[in-house]
Amino acid sequence: CQGLPPSIVYKYMSIQADRSVPADIFQIQATTVYANTHNSFRIKAGNEGGEFFLRRSSNVSAMLLLTKPLSGPREVIIDLEMITHHLTMNYRTSSLLRLTIIVGAYAF
Repeated sequence: CQGLPPSIVYKYMSIQADRSVPADIFQIQATTVYANTHNSFRIKAGNEGGEFFLRRSSNVSAMLLLTKPLSGPREVIIDLEMITHHLTMNYRTSSLLRLTIIVGAYAF
C-alpha cells in the first residue's frame, strides 16, 4: 500500500457542544524517540471548516486546539499525521492518528 502510513491509531473522545475557544483538547506524541530525527505534525484531513489547529509543543509532541465552537450532536473525524525524518540516513516515515470526536447535544 504505497503512500499509506505503516501504522494507523484510532482514538475517541467526547466534548461538550459550544465549548469556549480556544481550547487545548488533545495531545499527540511520538511513542519512540530516536536520535538524529525530526518530527513534524499536521492535520491531514477533517478540518475543512477550520475548527482546529495543531500546535507543535516539542520535537516529539503537538497539541490539537479547538479554534471554533462545535455544535452538537455530531461526530467529527480528524486525521493527525506525524512525519519522522531521519536526518543522517535520509529516511522518512509517517504515522496517522484518526481521532473521532463525539460532540454532545448540549453545552452543560
